[in-house]
Amino acid sequence: MRAGLVAVTDNKKMGLGMDRNRLFDTPASVDSDTNKKISSLPGQAIWRAVREHLKEVLSTADFERWITDLKLIAEVDGKIVIAARDRLSYDRVSADHRHTLQRIWREHDDARRDIRLVCWKDAGTALRAIVEDPWAEAEAEPEAAASNAGGNDGGAASTPRPSSGAPEMTFATLVTGKSNAISVELAKRIADGQPIGTQVHLISGPQGTGKTHTLLALRARALETNGDATVVYLTAEEFLSAYTDGVKAKDTSALKKRLRAASILLIDDLHRISGKPGTETELFQNIREVTGQGGNVVLAGDKTPGELAGFSPRMMSELKGATVVEVELPDEDMRRDIVRRLAAHIAQDHPDFVLNEALVERIHTGIRGPGRELTGAVWNLFTEAGFGTMTPTSDMLERVIRRMEGEVRAPTIELVKKATMKVFNVSKADLESPSKARTVVYPRQIAMYLCREQTHKSFPQIGRAFGRRDHTTVLYAHRKLAKELPKDAELSADIARVAAAILELQAAGVH
Repeated sequence: MRAGLVAVTDNKKMGLGMDRNRLFDTPASVDSDTNKKISSLPGQAIWRAVREHLKEVLSTADFERWITDLKLIAEVDGKIVIAARDRLSYDRVSADHRHTLQRIWREHDDARRDIRLVCWKDAGTALRAIVEDPWAEAEAEPEAAASNAGGNDGGAASTPRPSSGAPEMTFATLVTGKSNAISVELAKRIADGQPIGTQVHLISGPQGTGKTHTLLALRARALETNGDATVVYLTAEEFLSAYTDGVKAKDTSALKKRLRAASILLIDDLHRISGKPGTETELFQNIREVTGQGGNVVLAGDKTPGELAGFSPRMMSELKGATVVEVELPDEDMRRDIVRRLAAHIAQDHPDFVLNEALVERIHTGIRGPGRELTGAVWNLFTEAGFGTMTPTSDMLERVIRRMEGEVRAPTIELVKKATMKVFNVSKADLESPSKARTVVYPRQIAMYLCREQTHKSFPQIGRAFGRRDHTTVLYAHRKLAKELPKDAELSADIARVAAAILELQAAGVH
């Protein structure tokens, strides 16, 4: 990007109109006589301050995955344009961080300008006329290196993984189980153009249960399998923003044109439109236009029609006449699979990032929130492990859980014994006895290992609690299991089972 601020003064030469909605309707549209590139002048100084502020309010994983790669590129019609490199990054920042980004920008910008987020890969000639590719310089060197390596197979280049490192939101990366099987099947049928019976569909469920992933996977599948499909995905906030801009400009035609051209219209976070009659009316009319032309509308929100409030009778009637499917919190097997899949994805580029079953189980038991929080824990562990340069350990994971869930109460030695007795069906007398039988020694050593890992008591204290044994016996058990744990899947699973039993007993008030 050239230094300084460059003003575009002749929009007609660039084929630019004056409809403010075009900036939203086509992310690349630029339609003002006050358009500027932002270089290393005050705008960038504000952006640096905003980024530092975001570091403090977002998790490390979220900041590294979604914020660090954003670029401040222009001021268009008095609004600050921030670009995401690809569609995945754009969708995630829009869904999860747009409000925070806007709020913090205004705190640092005396002019309190609005933020406009765009996807650079969708940018057209108008925006590119005033801004060069902000990632071109960074990408040139790796591309040159690849060229020099002689890796040309004569065919089409493979599609690189998103720069954020997160898996793309497709059905292949969506963990499917009892809690979301019906919603996934519904989405696949709509993407494949199969008749459902209704043309309006509502996917409802708590936050963090994969509704957005399902919508984006539907879009990806429809675009891949049906070249004639026109799929439009909007969050309710984006719809509201576009509609508000149109009302201010006294022209909502661009929004209508975009939505009504859709053969599949996807609206996320529907509940955020409740209580906004004008926006609801606009959405209702667009739903009727899309379905009237034979298209499908898929809505996602936190509540079923029977639980929704703040909508007009005609909108409620539309929703109650829709196909409604519920998404629930993932079950225990799905939770573990979410963790394993993300860890395996990260390990493709970071071979040292290997989660054994004990760590998988600890994430499952230690993070009790929905799937989004489980993935957050994995990314935080990735950061804790030197961004994948080290093999994760239980100490690293405990720090992550403590940051996410608060201080975890350490169990007592007696509680560890009770959990071991529950898992292995042995008695307290067995654990404290001198018996050398493997059916007793094996659970006893696991109990000793976990006492040292979780209670932080000394080896002599643990030894006295297990039949007044010498501390060297506990030290031997701890070293033996620590050495075998990375390569013994059965041992790892058994330790994870006892660790889970400890948490269950704590939750039940057992000491």
